[in-house]
Amino acid sequence: MAPKRDSKKSAPKKSYDYSGLETGMKCQAESDGTWYAAEIMAVSTSKNRSKAPVKVSYRGYEGYDEWVGGERLKSKALKVTTEKLDPKTKPPLEKPVLYYFPFAGRGELTRLIAAAGALEMEAGKMPEDRKDLCAECGALGTGVPVLTHGKLKMCQSQAIQNYVSLIAPKFRRMPAKARGTDMMWCAHIEDLILDVFKSGIGAVLFQGDASNFKKDELKATLEKYFGVFENLAPEEGFVTGGKAPTAADCCVVMLYKACAPYTHIYKNADFDHDKYPKLKALAERAAGAKGLKEYCESSESLKADPFKK
Repeated sequence: MAPKRDSKKSAPKKSYDYSGLETGMKCQAESDGTWYAAEIMAVSTSKNRSKAPVKVSYRGYEGYDEWVGGERLKSKALKVTTEKLDPKTKPPLEKPVLYYFPFAGRGELTRLIAAAGALEMEAGKMPEDRKDLCAECGALGTGVPVLTHGKLKMCQSQAIQNYVSLIAPKFRRMPAKARGTDMMWCAHIEDLILDVFKSGIGAVLFQGDASNFKKDELKATLEKYFGVFENLAPEEGFVTGGKAPTAADCCVVMLYKACAPYTHIYKNADFDHDKYPKLKALAERAAGAKGLKEYCESSESLKADPFKK
């Protein structure tokens, strides 16, 4: 049985120069994904055969000659040129889009990670009714942040932070242990936020209702977490030991540089975060590093204060 012709197209776009091919030359010809020994029977210059100008005979398959193109030939006499795309003509890469309120809250850590990792990220316009957007992103309710990136649609603060860390250009070669450390710090921040709001501070900030506010409980929670962070913070350099800040350092920048709701939480608890010297120094080092420095200077969400009276 003669070899079958393969219908698959070659992925890279190539051009072929058949001028060096001659009748009687040995070559290899491809059929149905397999390369066979063959002999060139004719080389046509006719426009009608421009797509398959070479007639080959498969050795061992007498009588099954076939006209083929360069993508199905292997011969030292066949000149192949691969077309290179002009970088200017390449379509721009899609940017991830973060949907969150225009203040720090639970979205700021993702923004800081993107800035530290040199990832361009867009701020999505929040619809008045978030139900459909959140549902598309896998959220159970209407909680934000949510993020879209091409076909990817996702929710959950920590998942978004980890994803942004994974795709950020400056973090792509981070070792697994460093990523694990970053994830641990981000998880601590999520736990901190959850525990902080158990004190009733949410009703104070969003509704002006302090009837169930537990100030001492809030202060104790802050002292617990800041104590852990102080023990984990390095005396110099950055958390994961690299030359630049990563997600773990961004956690600290957020705690010291983000306005809302953090400064109001500290104020209502009579909590002084300046009593943690290693942590404060780390925040200053990280906030002064390339990427984060520019972001901290220009960010509106980092400074926004919707709770200001």
